[in-house]
Amino acid sequence: MLLVEKLGYRHAHAANWALNGIDLELRPGRALLVCGHSGSGKSTLLSVLSGLAPHYLKGELRGRVSLDGEEPARLTLSEWGRRAGLMMQNPEAQFLAASVEEELLLTLRCRDVPARRAAELTADRLERFGLEAIAGQSVFQLSEGQKQKVVLAALTALKPKMLLLDEPSANLDPDSMAELGLTLAGLKEEGLTMVIADHRLSWLDGLCEQALVLENGAAARQGGWDMLKDPDLRKTFALRSIDPPARPAFGPGGGPGGGPGGPTDEARDGLIMENLSFAYPGRPELFSNLNGEFKCGLVTVLTGPSGQGKTTLAKVLCGLEKPGGGRVRFRADGGHAADQCQVILQNADHQLYMASVRAEMDLSLGVQSGKMRKYPETDSILADFGLKELAERHPQSLSGGEKQRLTAAAGLAAGARFLVLDEPTSGLDGLNLRLMADQIRQAAARGPAVLVVTHDLELAGLCADALLTLPG
Repeated sequence: MLLVEKLGYRHAHAANWALNGIDLELRPGRALLVCGHSGSGKSTLLSVLSGLAPHYLKGELRGRVSLDGEEPARLTLSEWGRRAGLMMQNPEAQFLAASVEEELLLTLRCRDVPARRAAELTADRLERFGLEAIAGQSVFQLSEGQKQKVVLAALTALKPKMLLLDEPSANLDPDSMAELGLTLAGLKEEGLTMVIADHRLSWLDGLCEQALVLENGAAARQGGWDMLKDPDLRKTFALRSIDPPARPAFGPGGGPGGGPGGPTDEARDGLIMENLSFAYPGRPELFSNLNGEFKCGLVTVLTGPSGQGKTTLAKVLCGLEKPGGGRVRFRADGGHAADQCQVILQNADHQLYMASVRAEMDLSLGVQSGKMRKYPETDSILADFGLKELAERHPQSLSGGEKQRLTAAAGLAAGARFLVLDEPTSGLDGLNLRLMADQIRQAAARGPAVLVVTHDLELAGLCADALLTLPG
């Protein structure tokens, strides 16, 4: 049994407690959802339960955590890691090897599993998680959803007692979320205790028996799953819907005007793709002979199953990958998007460079104007994204959702003719989901063609002028 008593945690050099007075009990084979607005303490709670805090993060801990009578404070981080496995919000941060199979093997070998047994366990995990077809593929060429599966396979290979998952559905399409839910249900039947921090709630209905709503690091609400059915509670704590989101309804061609660019308007500029194709070396084509137009002033949402090539297409459109065939150009003057494009990456950490949130915004505005200085509009932009109170914080000290909002704020403010956002709501609560959708629509209204790559159908329903799905 997982037992947490009067748990508090304060990050190193922080004045306030990130967690304060948490109590909970969770029996083997049961699952707890931890939810709440971005920055409420969800990831910090998982860090404490996994032993990362304070063993690695070196903050101040009070209270007690125990699992079947054992406490992380009395064990080494390595010893506790055999009992409690954590899948981080950014799965790429957990990789040790180059390929999928090597990752599983090395993870086991690092835990002193003999070579032959490690090979047997690796084969079992590859099959269990449907990874056999990509066993030899580079982990850095995987979709985010596939990366999560690899980490989950590695964590469960040695049969831990508890599994901790930080935003496991963030970058999964609906079918993959359902598949993950079935996998976790099977692990629960084997007696595995689970604590899952997530903003997407619908896929967890029937999986989690208990729920904990955090606010400012404290337990604001705690009880059975059914308490989340209260719409007033969800509104109060910025929670998303517990109902599965519906796919937005568009016209026969995919958009309200019959095509990926939205309404037919020859006078409107747009980014055109002509007979576009792409394949990674030694692998089948991801897509071929793609034709379409992304109209300026409109939002096109690109969705579809994980691993289908959505992020790769966005990279090709922006010149970050070279197409195997075809070309990309603007309708009005034939210019290439690579010279006039702004990309907001799926992994926010890859686009945070400065020592403060304010400096990050000033840097982005400086790229637009060509002058590196402090900009008076920074405060108003940060306020629009709910980040003004964090202006002097180091970007890497923010929560995953706060980082997501910061990179989006910087990218949208930079100014571009073609704007790409890759999974911009992966770490966002219900309130900030709606905020992000509003900011995306406002950005499109200023003139650029906007492409949003996402599995988040709630976001698509709020901001899409057109929906584009890559052919399977």
